[in-house]
Amino acid sequence: MSLGFRGFRALHRAFGNYPAGHRLHILIRYITCPFTRTLEDVPAGARVLEVGSGHAAYGVLIEDRVKEIVAVEPDLRKSVLPSPSPKIKKVAGFDDCVRATDFDAAVVYDVTYRMPPDVRRALFVRLFARLRSGGTLVFKDMDNGHRWKMKWARFQEWMSDHFLHISIGEGFIYQSRAEVEAMLREIGFTNFKARAIDRGYPHPHIIYTATKP
Repeated sequence: MSLGFRGFRALHRAFGNYPAGHRLHILIRYITCPFTRTLEDVPAGARVLEVGSGHAAYGVLIEDRVKEIVAVEPDLRKSVLPSPSPKIKKVAGFDDCVRATDFDAAVVYDVTYRMPPDVRRALFVRLFARLRSGGTLVFKDMDNGHRWKMKWARFQEWMSDHFLHISIGEGFIYQSRAEVEAMLREIGFTNFKARAIDRGYPHPHIIYTATKP
């Protein structure tokens, strides 16, 4: 059984009692995003903070390898639904709702593209403070170096906003690899790595990881 099919079955079990529209959103998100290519970027046994977790689908996919996931999501249409797993603690709000500073990993998965650069930087400063020494940042974004794939990504988000109404916020702001690295290093992160994970997908998916010294 492939990892992709196992992931599909895990999501089906976890979200089988969700309303049909939400299940469809989760399915489309899983099909169009290479979640399974990034699971091992989260340290085994970690206590994880995920910001902008949506329905917490990523938490479901990593729950077998981690200790706990605190899933923070400001969109009440998603965050007030039942938690899909005992390991996942859902928090309705923004990241400043969480004050703990002992997380082993912080995950930001396709969240910051609507944030102005100063707001985005402030988020990563707060996440740096919430990580323990040696903690890992896992940041999934789009690589704006891929012109045509970026056009498709923007079109899909436009459809989500104007027809499906499943996203909040407006606008599209993406940083280059060099800009992301410069920002994270200036905040204090080390061991920066960037890896393209878009092969076979119409979107320019990229994963960044960095470490708090």
